[in-house]
Formats: sequence, C-alpha cells, structure tokens
Amino acid sequence: MAKTMLNQTVSRPILYEYAQEQIAKTPNKWAGETKKAIEEFLATIPKIKQIVTDKISNLTPQEDLDVLAKYDMTEQESCFWFTDTATENARQDKQSIYANFSCKGYGYYHYGSSRREVGNLSTDDLIALYYEDMVANGIDVVKYKFVKDNDCDYNGKRMTIHHTELRKIHDKIDAYQKKFFDDNDLNMSFTVPKSHNSCHQRARLITSEQLAVFDDYLSKLERVHLKWHKHYEQMKEKFKAYAELIRSSKNLEQVVEVWSEAENVRHKITGTGTALALSSISQSVIQQDMEERKLADTVAVVITNTESVGV
Repeated sequence: MAKTMLNQTVSRPILYEYAQEQIAKTPNKWAGETKKAIEEFLATIPKIKQIVTDKISNLTPQEDLDVLAKYDMTEQESCFWFTDTATENARQDKQSIYANFSCKGYGYYHYGSSRREVGNLSTDDLIALYYEDMVANGIDVVKYKFVKDNDCDYNGKRMTIHHTELRKIHDKIDAYQKKFFDDNDLNMSFTVPKSHNSCHQRARLITSEQLAVFDDYLSKLERVHLKWHKHYEQMKEKFKAYAELIRSSKNLEQVVEVWSEAENVRHKITGTGTALALSSISQSVIQQDMEERKLADTVAVVITNTESVGV
C-alpha cells in the first residue's frame, strides 16, 4: 500500500497546526487558572466604561455642543488620557492612564513604553486571552511565537515576524481585537469640542479612586499573562515532542504509529519530504498526552450519562 509522504510546505504545517489544537485540549491546571484570571479581568471592564462615559459626557453641556456643531467645531473622540494629578506631562506620569477605544491595533509594538493603556490590546494580550479559540480556528500561534522568540522557523531557517507568512498570522491574531471590542461593547466614542492639542495634552482629571479602577484592569490583565505563560510553557514543551515526530517522519504512517490522532488529518495531506530520527522521549510525551485527553473525554462521558439518568 502506498505511503502518504510528507513535505515541508503543506503536509507538515498541517500536522503542526493539528498538534497545537490537540495539545490545547489536554487537561492542564494552568488552563483552568488562566480561564479564571480572564473572567476576573473582563469583570473590570464595565466599571471602566462607566467612569469614561460619566467623565467625558459631562465635560461640555449638550447645548454648547449643539451650538459648536453648527459651526463644524465638534468631533468624535475615542482616545483619552486620564490623571488624578495636575501634571504637565500626563503621558509619562504613573498617575495617569491612556484609554483607547478606537479598536485599531498597534501591530508589532504596543503604544507607549509603560503599557498604561486600557481598551486596545497588544498582540500578546490577544494571544493570552484568545489562544484556544485562535488555535481551534487554525491560526499557527505557536509558530508566530517560536519565530518571534528565535528568529528562525522550526527547521532552523532564519525568519522574523516581518516575513510574509508571519505577517499573515499576525493579521489573523490582530483580528481578535474586534472580537474583544464587540464582546465587551468597547466601541465607544464621544462628541467633544475640536482641539489642536493632542489627547495627552488634554488629560482629564479623575479621582484617585477612579484611577485605582484603571489600575485594577491593568493588574488583572497582567495576571492573565502570568497564568497563560505557565500554561503556554507546558504546551510548548509538549509541542517540541510533536514537532520532532513530524520532522523525523518521512510519511504520515510513521506519525500515526506514534500519534494515532494524526489519522484525522490524512485527507488534508499530500507531498513528499525528508526526515531524521525520532527520540524515545518525544514518543513517550506524545503517547502520555493522548492518554490524558482520552481520560478527560471518558470522564466527561461518564458525568454526562450520570446526569441523564438523574443519579
């Protein structure tokens, strides 16, 4: 029977993506803690929205805005600086915060060095919040992070995040910015008098208690990163084993011999390729990882059946 040969351009990338998807399903204590941290972070958003709405809506009386609008002297604004102190440089002051509700990402860089920003998220923020959903939708997040950290691909070939392939992955990740805004109703803009000054030159004064609400948002988001990083480190170690198997196998049958789940993507795979040798350590990691998923599925089925009979 003819073997299904593997290549570097089509079939192996399919297996890499499928490995990510399966690893993300494996029970992991950090996954649960990450989910809880995300819920706590999202719970801070309604308070943020209320503070911004109350502050900006009450800055200028509506009758004044109506008059200014007749002379084209108003504009829609969705980005604001807030501070609890009268400072000449609110943008760099730790007692200030930047609120950005424009839903426009900053690409590979985050606005400002202090990261004191709410609303808009960085690429790393989006990955931490939506990793499992991204992987389930076929986004090669692991490759993006691998290249970003190592300046090369899985095979050691030099590559940076500015490579066309990586830019495409980044764009798919950054598209989750809209999901974050839509899910949390953050597409906020307000009618304000036109001004030639930048937003940080027009920093709005808030109370220390209100600033603390913004700080809580930042603290909760950082906690998401810490929990997700622990989760990702475990997944990354497992992925190394799968990647070694995929690189070392000349054909799909050799992969399936160790990792039976790979049979599920046979219909997607074509091509030829070269391979090295698979270590026994990687083989053991993969088989244990599959067993953990099978056990989790079995437990889920037992619980479902128990509930259905009213036990």
